[in-house]
Amino acid sequence: MPSHTAGQASSMFGEKARLRRLGGSPLALAVRALCLLDAHHAAGCTVQVALQEVSTAGGDASCHGKGDKRMPRNDAANAARDRALATELTYGALRAERRLGWILSKCVPAPQKLPLPLRRILQAAVYALLFLERVPAHAVLHTAVSLASNLYGARLGGLVNATLRSVQRLGEAPHSRSFYAGKEPVDFFAGAGAGGDRRAEGDEPEGIAEAARFYGLPSTLAVCLAEEAGGVTERVEALFRRSAQRPWHGWRINASSPQSDEVRASALDTPLTDVAPQGDSSDVEGGPVSCRVGEWGVAFAPGRQPDELAGRSLRDWEGKGVISAQAAGSQAVLDELGLRDWIRAQRPVWDACAGQGGKGLALREQGGILALCTDTSRSRLERIAHECRRLGLPCPALALADARFPVVRPGSWSGGIIADVPCSGLGVLARRPDIRRRPFAEMRRLAEVQRDIAAALARCLAVGGELAYMTCTLRREENEEQVEHLLHLPDVRLECCTLWKTPWDHPWLEGMFGARLRRVA
Repeated sequence: MPSHTAGQASSMFGEKARLRRLGGSPLALAVRALCLLDAHHAAGCTVQVALQEVSTAGGDASCHGKGDKRMPRNDAANAARDRALATELTYGALRAERRLGWILSKCVPAPQKLPLPLRRILQAAVYALLFLERVPAHAVLHTAVSLASNLYGARLGGLVNATLRSVQRLGEAPHSRSFYAGKEPVDFFAGAGAGGDRRAEGDEPEGIAEAARFYGLPSTLAVCLAEEAGGVTERVEALFRRSAQRPWHGWRINASSPQSDEVRASALDTPLTDVAPQGDSSDVEGGPVSCRVGEWGVAFAPGRQPDELAGRSLRDWEGKGVISAQAAGSQAVLDELGLRDWIRAQRPVWDACAGQGGKGLALREQGGILALCTDTSRSRLERIAHECRRLGLPCPALALADARFPVVRPGSWSGGIIADVPCSGLGVLARRPDIRRRPFAEMRRLAEVQRDIAAALARCLAVGGELAYMTCTLRREENEEQVEHLLHLPDVRLECCTLWKTPWDHPWLEGMFGARLRRVA
């Protein structure tokens, strides 16, 4: 779970003035966001926050730098298009960071001598050259060289030009798996202070190193995913591939809205597939473009989202509180754990690690009783209140509290508790590519936090009360082992009603885990 919301960006993670001079072109915004992550990743800055910061701090048409002389001033329409392109550049460059570093290392002999922002310009530009077919190569080169010259002068601008032309001369080679065989070069992005404890070559099993580079996975995460797949080749390949793909876009329809049936019917007009299709059909011509997620959710394949539903734009429906953006996996885990039982029984629900309240609000929209939301961030709690107003729902009680030290008395909660605990996020690497920079030591620390949260919340349950433990990761230490620990607590007796995780071969749905436990004594 991210530590900060996008609304906090301006007040918490400042951007250096010299980078703001680069202006608001899509490539400039992507480079600025990458540099902001370099500076503040350890403090909790996420890719979402970084993009929000650079978009609002001098990233609009009024702040074009010298590198944007050929860029026309944006009107409302192409401003939105530019922001979308900046988002794709930033997310894509992060997903492919290790891969891009390997490619650039073939073209730049001593990258560590270059300023890190210059390497970020090369990173974003090479991603655009190799993976964004609709962006003309000449525009990428011109903008990248202009940005580098604006920051560092004509000499390094010339180096960027020469490097990008060297990448072009590689032809189709970077799209071949065999290009990534061989000895690991010096990390092209060393000095960023974000990679934590990347393993040295040799720590990575020989069989997965080439695939990990091809899919842009740091060594530590590649090993974790390979272990989850049991070392089975096709399973490893499926998990690696999913981590590198653009994610599907999920929407939740507000069942309490008067327009919900109209919007739902419009969404279902498009032929939808089952929630768990088999095989990687999303990348095959004629594969699914959308799917149902539970009773009130829908997800669209990358680039296949409709402009409107029932005659209105998605953003319009969102503003009216009829739909909400929510990842398909986050919706699916509620359905798979059978938490509609809580709605039918009118059990009071406590969302104990609420974040922005998506899971608790999903139950409330369908008639559940969302009684309490707690979180360690005041801004996230304020966001829940804002969401309730947008959705036309009564606001639950809100409390600033750490779930390890609950505000509810032991043995007193007779309803359901949602524990969507902080986790390593290995199931959402496509949607949260900045997780690739998280040190492995932090994963170990998170497992301890999860254990403390789950045990503390279990002790709050009255007999018959239920706990829904959830993560968006694939590590057994954060999933099955946490459930096993709960089942062996000395002072609370629990039984596991349901255990579910996203199938390893699911081609698009985020890797989620959930367990529903009931207190019996």
